[in-house]
Formats: sequence, structure tokens, C-alpha cells
Amino acid sequence: MTPFKWATAVIAMLSIAFIVILAVQNQQQNTPNFDLVGELSPVVEGVSARGEVIDLGQVLQQNRSKVPGEQTWVAVNFFASWCSGCVEEHADLLQFHEEGVANEDGILCPTQLLGVAFNDEKADVDDFFERFGGDWPVIVGPETNQMALDFSVLTAPETYLIAPSGIVVLKVIGPVTYQRLAESISC
Repeated sequence: MTPFKWATAVIAMLSIAFIVILAVQNQQQNTPNFDLVGELSPVVEGVSARGEVIDLGQVLQQNRSKVPGEQTWVAVNFFASWCSGCVEEHADLLQFHEEGVANEDGILCPTQLLGVAFNDEKADVDDFFERFGGDWPVIVGPETNQMALDFSVLTAPETYLIAPSGIVVLKVIGPVTYQRLAESISC
């Protein structure tokens, strides 16, 4: 092989390798993070079914001024009124919301439950809570579609537990239990 042919072959191979690397990097950038555990939580903000302004970022900002043990853990639950798994998990979420979680010493760890209505209407969300109980804030409206995309939610129910630092420490696809949430919290 002549030096010219050799150089041409090397340049062609390097060009192909460069194109493959660019394609792989582009594909990775466009691939949603289906896990999120260990990552900073995406934004959760909107208006609840009762008209309350919900802002997870504000809760996390307030955590910075608190000492450990007084900082709030947040469970974000994507649910829908039409979802049978959401009915199944509702009693456990009710327990989490009403009782909170105590550490080994019996001290209550600050917790908050936020609901995000997934492909659902406000009237149906209101009916769901009227039927099954609970009074935690639930975001409804068009912004919930973007939140579901940001969290890579595939279907309801999905629950994310966010540490006071803003890091997602637990992702549960399907019905979550009180026990699963409680064992993931430490304060």
C-alpha cells in the first residue's frame, strides 16, 4: 500500500470514528434519565386543585436554613383518578401524609407529600379525594405534562422521594407503600 493510500485509509477511519462518537453523544443527550436516583430533582411547581401555589424549590431553599433533622423530605406522587394502582397505594400515602415518619428515637422527621395529576382533570381529581380521602396538595393543569416528562414518568402511579438536599433518593414505579417511603428516610 502506498503512503498516500495508507494516509487516505487512516483519515477515512478517523472520520468514521468521529461521526460515530458524535452520534452516540447526541443520542445520550436526547435520552431521558429513567432513573433519576442520585440526581437533583427536576422542578415541581404549579397550582394545586385548591388554588395553592406549589413550589418544591421553595421547600428545598427553606431546608438550607434549617439544621439536619428539621429539614423536610418530600414525596412527589404522580397519580391519576382512573388508575387502579393509585387507588391501591392511596391508604399508604394517606398514612405518610397524616402520620409522617419517625426515626429510631421516635422523633418525627419532617415530611411533605405533593401530588401531580397525570393526564387527569381537576374535577376527577377532586372526586378522587372526596371518595378516598386526603388533603395534600395536588398540582393539576397543563404544566403537569412537562413535569411528567422531566421525571421520565411512563405511567401512573410513580413516586419519587426527594431528600432535603434536593437529591432523588427513591423512585417507585407502581403502587408505593408507607414502609418503602419510611425506610428510605433518615433524620
